[in-house]
Order: sequence, then C-alpha cells, then structure tokens
Amino acid sequence: MNNKILISEINNLAKENVGELITLAEQKYISSCQFVAKEIKDKGIKIVLISGPSSAGKTTSSFRLQEQLSLINVPSHVLNMDNFFIDMDKLPLRVDGEPNIEDLCALDVECIRKCLGEILLTNKTKTPEFDFVTHSRKKDWIDCVLEGNEVIIMEGIHAHNPAIVEGLDRKLIYKVYLDCESSFVVGKQTLNSREIRLIRRMIRDERDRKVPYLLTVQMWDEVCKGEDKNIKPFKSDADYIIDTVHSYELLLYKFVIRDKLLKYSKDKEVAKLLKIFNKCLEIDKTLIPKSSLIREFVGK
Repeated sequence: MNNKILISEINNLAKENVGELITLAEQKYISSCQFVAKEIKDKGIKIVLISGPSSAGKTTSSFRLQEQLSLINVPSHVLNMDNFFIDMDKLPLRVDGEPNIEDLCALDVECIRKCLGEILLTNKTKTPEFDFVTHSRKKDWIDCVLEGNEVIIMEGIHAHNPAIVEGLDRKLIYKVYLDCESSFVVGKQTLNSREIRLIRRMIRDERDRKVPYLLTVQMWDEVCKGEDKNIKPFKSDADYIIDTVHSYELLLYKFVIRDKLLKYSKDKEVAKLLKIFNKCLEIDKTLIPKSSLIREFVGK
C-alpha cells in the first residue's frame, strides 16, 4: 500500500491553500474509519480488535471508530487490553533481570479469551481492572454488558496474536491494523514508517513522559525489534489496514520539534531528520483540528 508523498508537492499545496491541504488529509483518514464502521455493521461483527506498531495511532483510532459506529447507529464499548496484565511480581524476567512487560506473556490470555467468548455467547462478561500504582489486578471486576447490536472494541499491541481469539468464532471478529503505510520523499531521501513513527513518539514522550528526544532515538531499535516479533507477523491476518499518515504532518513537526533537535544534531538519526525538515515548509499547530489523530502526538 506504500504511497509516496512528495514533500515538494505538499509544500506547494501548503502555499496555495494550507486549510484545504489539512482538510483533505483529515478526510482521507476519517474515510477509512467510516469504511471500517460500515463493514462492522454490514457483517454483524461483535468484537473489533485493533493493533499496530508504536505511535501508529491506535488509541485515537479506537475512539474515532467508536464515533463513526455511533453515527450509523451501532453503539460500542472500548475494552482496554492493559487491564488484562498479570501481576508484576508474576512476570517472567528478561535477560537483563527486568520484568518482561512487552511480550504476550505479560497478559492473561486465557482470561481475555474467556471474556471475549462470553461476550460472543451471552453478550455479557466481567473484566478485570489493573492497578498501575500497585502493579497488580484489583479485587473487584467490572460488569460488561452489551445491548442490541453493540460491539466491543479492544486495542493493543497483541490484539492480533492468534492466541487471543483461539477457539472463538472468527466470523464475528474484525481485525483492524494501523500503520504509517505511506512514506515521505524529500529530495533524494525517503522517510519510512519507522522514521515517521519515531518523530511522533519523540514528540509525545517528551511532552507526556519527559523523556529526552535523544533517549527515544536511542531506544527505538529495541522498540522496533519488539514490533517485528510481536506485531508485524500478524499484519496479514487483518481485515483492513488503515494508513494513519497525514500528508501535512512533516510540516507540522518542523514547527513543533525542529529547533529543539538542533542540540542533538551530531546524532546520525537526528541529523537526517534536521536535513529533511530544512526542506519542509512550516505550519502552525493551531491550524490542526482538535479532533485530529495527529493531536495524539503533538497535544491539544
């Protein structure tokens, strides 16, 4: 699906009518969500599983899909896969001695299957709630009851692992995969999915978690190795793939991050990003709709 976006053309469009450039990009993404919503309704789907690599836009897309389903009279309930974590003290350890929270073993897969199975059979179940302060499961569970044609939406990096739905009726389950399927072409350089998502994560982690940009860059290879192991192998089983790239986003990221990256210019990856930003026009964050998926990364 790799669509090449030429920054030279995007720059020209931004000069001519930046509002239209932004509107068209937003409409392209929303159209994908509308298509998925219609598929879910037409096929009588009960469970929607959303997966994809880091900074692909899973969280926002879950709620955008919920909105689009509501517009066609299909109510939905979002289940957080993180609530199915097992207690931290029961996790196997990585080679460095730290708890292994990235692999499937960090989740209570049997419990997930049980809950999803009960939803398919009876339209109701009880789900656990995880306490991220004590790193353990809370004593009280939460009632989850579906009414009429209501569907469950669950997102997570392991949502498409076959073990999650083993033994369940696949015809009632719809899998949505999110990724940056398009790439940016800037002169002789190309910015691919991993690099686009790296910029998104750098911005979000610095803002929300106070993680320095360079530390995110240095950790990125390990993040991608985890994606190659736990996420990418199951992409082909998706019923639909949503490309979350917005054609204007590099111009926005130049406004948000370029000047802050200058002090890290000796890093090879950062130097490449700076070289690319130098060939982009700049658009102000205030021009981006508050509801945009890109707000997940640049903030409100």
